[in-house]
Amino acid sequence: MILNLNDPASILAWWQVLPQRHGSQLLAMARLRPQFAAPIQAALRRIRADAALNAQFERGLTDAALLPMRPAGHWQTAADEDRAEPSECQAEAVH
Repeated sequence: MILNLNDPASILAWWQVLPQRHGSQLLAMARLRPQFAAPIQAALRRIRADAALNAQFERGLTDAALLPMRPAGHWQTAADEDRAEPSECQAEAVH
C-alpha cells in the first residue's frame, strides 16, 4: 500500500489497515510533521463523522496502549534481516 499523506482518502485507507497502531501514529504525525497536519486532520474529521469508524478509532487508541512497542524496522522480514549487512556496532559486538 502506498500512503499519500497529502490525500485524506489515502490516509483513511491506511488507517483502516491497522487501526490499533495507525490511529496513534496519525496523531503523532499530525504533531511531528506539520506539512501533513491539514490532510491528517481532514481524515480524522471523516473518521469522527462516522459513528462506526469513530468507535473503531477509539478502540484502536485503547488497544494501542496495550500493544508492545515495536522497534524501528519492524516491517522487515526475518529473511531481510538475514541478508542485511551487520552494522559496525553489530560487527564489534560479534568480535
